[in-house]
Amino acid sequence: MKRFLSQLTQLQELYFAQSEQQSLGLDARSEEIEKSIQELIENLPPEMSSLCQRLRKRDLTVIVPVIHGVCSACGVALPTSQTYEIETSEKIYQCPSCSRILYSQRGAPRQIKSVGPIGRPRSGVARFSSQSLMIPDLKAGTRDSVLSELVHLMANEGFVENPEGLLKAALKREAIMATAVNHGLAFPHVRGVEGGGLTFSLGLNREGLDFGAPDGGLTHIIFFIVIPSAASAFYLQLLSGLIEAFQDEEARKRLLACETPEQVWESLTGTCQKIIP
Repeated sequence: MKRFLSQLTQLQELYFAQSEQQSLGLDARSEEIEKSIQELIENLPPEMSSLCQRLRKRDLTVIVPVIHGVCSACGVALPTSQTYEIETSEKIYQCPSCSRILYSQRGAPRQIKSVGPIGRPRSGVARFSSQSLMIPDLKAGTRDSVLSELVHLMANEGFVENPEGLLKAALKREAIMATAVNHGLAFPHVRGVEGGGLTFSLGLNREGLDFGAPDGGLTHIIFFIVIPSAASAFYLQLLSGLIEAFQDEEARKRLLACETPEQVWESLTGTCQKIIP
């Protein structure tokens, strides 16, 4: 059963990747994504595949973790007996409220604080990040080491716990489909990181590195994003806004010219001010 749940999680990631491509008007990987989706569907038991398709017609998110006895998508508290069964049984369990497929996620990465000072109104990208999560000059020179640097910054600043688990999840997501897009941008991410809101760290690499961009180009600007299950659809809006903001070559040049976290934050918020309100 764990194998099938893992396949469902991969299938969900591919559906999200497909939605990202469609919503952003990108088609560089559309055939590759569709082929991978069909292969996964064919390897699922027919009843599980049918259930996934029915749930997907209602919402992008079809499978979510149970966190401390609560469905991470809709927030309904589950009976203790059902929580135990989800952890130990070989059956598929659905949330009694939202009907999503549930799985146990003990020891999974978790957010431990929100962005920004409590009580102060925030707008734009300040709702999702902070100056302390900016790296103007990434030390790492490979995709995996860059992810490690961005993940550990988020952990060191107290935003998430279990950085090694988070890094493992990020690399697993990259193995499904590269998160780099054109114009030197990449958006590695992990879904199902509960306990807070949508949060990202940002790192710059002026020389560029191979992140698997569809055009074969080097990646210079990397946003690492953690996404609670309930915010999966909203993530597409943030992604769309960031790509729109940094499709402009001058905006990318201004950002890459920054030498301090303060300068990176000022450039980021200024560029995104009108696009991400």
